[in-house]
Amino acid sequence: MSGLELQYLPGGENVRNVAFLFAVAGLLTIGVSAQLQNSSKAQDENELRRIESETAKFEQQNASSTTDLIADDWVGLGAKVLTKSELQANVKQNFAAHNGPNPYTIEKKNMRVDLFGDTAVVTYVKEYRQAVDTTKVYDEDNTDVFTRSSKGWRVRLTKVSPAPAKSN
Repeated sequence: MSGLELQYLPGGENVRNVAFLFAVAGLLTIGVSAQLQNSSKAQDENELRRIESETAKFEQQNASSTTDLIADDWVGLGAKVLTKSELQANVKQNFAAHNGPNPYTIEKKNMRVDLFGDTAVVTYVKEYRQAVDTTKVYDEDNTDVFTRSSKGWRVRLTKVSPAPAKSN
């Protein structure tokens, strides 16, 4: 039975109006849901960028609080494989060796955040620049894998490799 046929039945106009209202309500619900998902995705991306910025500051300062943002089962893959406890020991050792902060600055460049539900992959180039001679720079290619838990976003895996040489 078509909408045209419904209008000729007793109460048919009401049925058509109710059906129309349900269709509009369904479309609005889908639109609001999509907006909330986009808002949530933007909030997650902003939070992950904030965490990355914070960890760079903590690393430069040799602050052990950086490890609070790292999952207990974190793995660091690079020249050698590190666990969270080994990373914590390295941070303490660096603090003692430099008598405080590291003698270089850290900047994360070309950051990209990809979200997959409660998992995120963040890639960037980490630039180390000596504080004494700022012309001396070393770049790393980094990939961090995050998962979301009841404690929020936590880094689960970090993969580090030398960045490709810059072309002039």
